[in-house]
Amino acid sequence: MLPKVYIILLNYKLWKDTIECLESLFRLEYPNFQVVVVDNPTNPHNNSLANIQQWARGELVIDFSNSPLQHLVCPPVSKPIEVMTIQEKEVDILPKFNENTKKPQLILIQAQENRGFAVGNNIAIRYCLQQNDFDYIWILNNDTVVEKEALTHLVATYEANKHTKLGILGGKVRYYHFPDTLQCAAGATYNKWLAYGKQIGTGQKDKGQFDNTNFRFDLVIGACMFVSKHFIEKVGLLGEDYFLYFEEQDWAERAKRAGFRLGYTHKAVIYHKEGSTVGGNQLNIKAISKLSDFYYARSKILFTRKFHQGLCLFTVYLSFGIVLFNRLIRGQYDRIRMILGVMLNPKKMYENS
Repeated sequence: MLPKVYIILLNYKLWKDTIECLESLFRLEYPNFQVVVVDNPTNPHNNSLANIQQWARGELVIDFSNSPLQHLVCPPVSKPIEVMTIQEKEVDILPKFNENTKKPQLILIQAQENRGFAVGNNIAIRYCLQQNDFDYIWILNNDTVVEKEALTHLVATYEANKHTKLGILGGKVRYYHFPDTLQCAAGATYNKWLAYGKQIGTGQKDKGQFDNTNFRFDLVIGACMFVSKHFIEKVGLLGEDYFLYFEEQDWAERAKRAGFRLGYTHKAVIYHKEGSTVGGNQLNIKAISKLSDFYYARSKILFTRKFHQGLCLFTVYLSFGIVLFNRLIRGQYDRIRMILGVMLNPKKMYENS
């Protein structure tokens, strides 16, 4: 039997993006998977899970014919899709499905509150561990669309390398709105002295220059992380120290310290809208939202405090001088005050003002 994979999506606000991702996932050529969607609630409530339920029943049809990747999401997949909806509080107490029981193709979990990226994904991982019927987990951003062969290549690569201490496996990530352009190959390099990650190949036309493993990367991008059950049991869940950002740095650092290595397959291709939920775009730095600015600053301090300390923490704080100067040049004076506040108290949460 082919290894079983759970595919995890975290939804926040943008349920149409989630549905587009689901349209691509249910076209995957790899047959042995279930999808788990966790909804981080919004205020006011936007009926995300109800809309996804309607879509799964075939009662709600979204027109994706104008998508730059319409060949991956059109026409709509056959409905109904078997769906089960549960509350977060039920995740750890649900009985396991009997081997002879038909399992739902799609599990929807309503989180009690929005506690960020890591907590939301960990709710789904806890569900998978409770069921204890899987080999791999594929964490995807909900604002992605996948090639139909992507999961086949991820499983094949991991199976071929699982005895070599492979931990987190990444794929090739292209921009959704610029499908021939790389967001990154696998992930990024990371400079601990500045707490700065540089994505591999970002903004480059994809001409096959990263169809190899002859380059170094220090982390796998959080938009596409493929891991084994064994890895999760040894390294643990995603680090919940952060609300947004640096979750993948944290997981990669813990993986390496536990003796695991990072991997990459260029054959697994996904397309990412990048920053659609929080407002951020590597191709347009001026478009980064205040929320994104806040949590990036906060998380880089928390990560450095957790893993590096000493001289690294000193140089990271010094590097904020460049950040503050950039915000001054852009006339974003409110952000200067905000970032200074984060530097003084990185455990505080974002307050919209």
